[in-house]
Order: sequence, then C-alpha cells, then structure tokens
Amino acid sequence: MDKVIDSVKREIFIKASPEKVWKALTVPEERNRWETRKCELDIRIGGTVSLDYGWGVSYVGTIVEFEMNRKLVIEGEDKELTIWTIMPQDGGSVVAIEYTGIWSGDCEMMQADNMAFGTYQFMRNLKSVHEENEDLRSHFWRSWIGISHRTNPCGIPGAKVVEVQPYTPADGIVEVGDVITHVGSHETTSYDDVELIVSETEPNKKIMLSVMRNGQQIELELMTVPYGQTVQ
Repeated sequence: MDKVIDSVKREIFIKASPEKVWKALTVPEERNRWETRKCELDIRIGGTVSLDYGWGVSYVGTIVEFEMNRKLVIEGEDKELTIWTIMPQDGGSVVAIEYTGIWSGDCEMMQADNMAFGTYQFMRNLKSVHEENEDLRSHFWRSWIGISHRTNPCGIPGAKVVEVQPYTPADGIVEVGDVITHVGSHETTSYDDVELIVSETEPNKKIMLSVMRNGQQIELELMTVPYGQTVQ
C-alpha cells in the first residue's frame, strides 16, 4: 500500500542575508522580480496575500504567523498552510518552504510532486535573481508531451506515468504505468528529473524517452509542443 504524506518540503541556499530574503518575500515589487507577475502583500497577522503567477495560476491566503526575517506562515482558502522559513548560514541563507496537506495514491502524489517542483523552480529563480541578477522564468514551462507522472514509489528508479492526455504527443505512444528512466542521455530517477528536461526544452523538438514497460526497456520518440497545447 502506498504511503500517505502530510507535507511537502523544499529548501535552497542563497547568497543573500535573511533580511534581503525577507524583503523578497514580503515586498510586492521584490516578489515580482522572481516569482509573481503581480501580488498584494499585507504583512500582518490576518493580512491577505494574493499572488498571481501568470500562466492562469493564482493563490490567495491569510497570514497566521510571522517572525520578521525568519518565518512566514500563510493559510490558504483550503485551510492548508504554506510555511516559509529563513535561516542564516555561511554568509547567506537557507530558504525553506513547506506545504501541509494529505496525499496518497498515484494521482495525489503526482500533484504533490508537481507542487514541489513548481515551487522549487521559483526558488531557483530567487537564487538566480539575487546571485546573478538573472530572471529564469522565460525558460520555465516552455513545452510538454502530455503526460502526468510521479516519482516511482518502489522498484526501478524513475518517474511513473499516471495519466496520458488525449491529443498530445504522448497519446498512443506512452502508456500509464510506464516508468521513465532516461530522457535522451539523461538518467531520470524522479519527477523533477523528467519535468525539468521536458518543460525547459523548446517546443517542436524531438526527445527520446527510455521507459520500463512490463519488464522490458523500450525507446519512445516524441515531439514537444508548447506547454498545455494539443496536436491536431
């Protein structure tokens, strides 16, 4: 039986002081530099946080706890928590985020993997903006092939296909239950490995998947399309 998890966590080291990271989280103009397209941040207990990421994705929550330069806790409309923490380390900061919730089974674990991956992309961008003054968002979510997947819970390391969307490049080629072990020459042992390569590949590019299917390793050739689009 698949395990149940009640939180998803990610962290990253950034060469920036806790004060600078706190400003990046709590000042609208600064948050727009690395994460949101527009946002409203009322930093007080009971204050509203409204985030618009673009791509049709938004979030609204209420601040339930904060400690300046160290911690920010937001309760979403679903009553689940988003917990940011900042810890000084080696002349910079370890920035961590935790989401609370309950996930089990392939589809819910896929959603948890997807949430963690999306958040970590923006955390990578927070690091890039502060260390290199470079906004990476133009590289994010360029392409897809039409699959939903999760880190394979047991057996062969890879990403297990959970769903195949109709009228996408994967339709009729990739099968539910396939475990993706390589994309091109790159070994893929997790959700993130697959999603990072595929989503940052330019549209209309050929990619090769190596998958385990019914105990056999097979090679699949697909063409990427712009993220979220179908094929005729």
